[in-house]
Amino acid sequence: MNYQQFLQTLEKLKRAPKREAVLRRLLRGLTAEEIAEEMRTHPGTVRKQISTLYEEFGLTRENDHIRDRFRKRRDLLDLFKKYKPEWVEKNTPDSVKIQPLSGIVPLDSPLYLPRDADEICREVLTADRSDRGSLPFIRIKGSSGMGKSSLLVRLRDFLEREENQVVGFVDLADLALDPEIFEDLNLLLKRFTQAIADTFSESVDKLNPPPLEKNWQKERSSGLNCTNYLEDFIFTPIQQPKTLLIDGIDEILGPDKPQNPFLKLLRSWNEKRMKVVSQSPIVWPSIAIAYSTEPYPELDIKGSILQNVGLEVELPEFNTEEILKLAKKYRLEWSEEEVQPLKELIGGHPTLVNQALYKISQEQMSWSELESQATLPTGPFGDHLLKKFSIIYENYKNTDLKHCFDQLLRGGTCTDEISKFQLEKAGLIKIDNAGVQVRFKLYQKSFTNTL
Repeated sequence: MNYQQFLQTLEKLKRAPKREAVLRRLLRGLTAEEIAEEMRTHPGTVRKQISTLYEEFGLTRENDHIRDRFRKRRDLLDLFKKYKPEWVEKNTPDSVKIQPLSGIVPLDSPLYLPRDADEICREVLTADRSDRGSLPFIRIKGSSGMGKSSLLVRLRDFLEREENQVVGFVDLADLALDPEIFEDLNLLLKRFTQAIADTFSESVDKLNPPPLEKNWQKERSSGLNCTNYLEDFIFTPIQQPKTLLIDGIDEILGPDKPQNPFLKLLRSWNEKRMKVVSQSPIVWPSIAIAYSTEPYPELDIKGSILQNVGLEVELPEFNTEEILKLAKKYRLEWSEEEVQPLKELIGGHPTLVNQALYKISQEQMSWSELESQATLPTGPFGDHLLKKFSIIYENYKNTDLKHCFDQLLRGGTCTDEISKFQLEKAGLIKIDNAGVQVRFKLYQKSFTNTL
């Protein structure tokens, strides 16, 4: 559209004041729902007005795909920046560059999407403790990229700011920077104890625990030294409600790592220190731990770790409603019809959904481009697929696992219950009333092509 055509189209809008009002709000970066709320009309009416605007400004082309609507919005914005820049507000939500997510979602990021698991953990950790015989122990689990660490970070912020709790946060991944600690249980528990002491000392000014080394008795077991030091010098002096959050439990998992004694220590805390088992009051904190289920196949883990200990909270995928909410945060005006093909490709996997929405909204990648590049090593999901591939096909010891997955990829059946359990926990298959099948179309296409 040239400048003269642009001016003529703009002049015609004077005879349609409601459509002009929609246009001005659209240029401010508002979604159809937000525009409808401001104008006190129905979102469907606004969407029709927006479609008419795209057509009037020459942005509707033959065979346009509905999922490429965001590109039209960008083109409209560019058109007004070129010919009518005063109509485009600076620093609108649409003009602010959204940063790609990697790892933990920052506390100030608008892209975090709370789920039912957030509310469950909050309720459990803030329940009235006065008449209970035990403290909560929560196990947050899920495969990689499901948002476990991001949830823990928000729990800490919520408990500190809104509940006035003392919160300690320990990430075992930090201890893993020194690999030798996994060869020595005594050294691991010393570092673990010190990390807990340090994190609570940072939160409580007057907490001044004695040196750990002087209170680590050689004739006692490492677990008992750890437990006694924390109870006597860290937890007992803190009178107000407190919670200990432990991330990265999967760092200690594996046949060559101190998996069993470490997990037994946590179990003993839950059974003997966090419950009323004597006349002494409970001085221990509530505890929430997070761990990935993705290593289950690699480590040949045949059951849930710490089974029957505390409350298990497994992070689910985003549902359609949640994906729509997230799309709005990316300034995408999607409908359920537009979400459906995305769910067919990658389900509601939080990391993959965010990557897809980022590519479409910030890098202006069309749906057809995203779909055609999805299984490529250099595509938007390349790193994720490589990690999944290594779980199955670089695990030379477990031929049963590979055989089971290969059978399911080919549309067959697998009767190996252990392999199915491990594949499900790795996020590669799903088991429901419809049976057993490869979890996403992305995995089906990618691994079938590889085979």
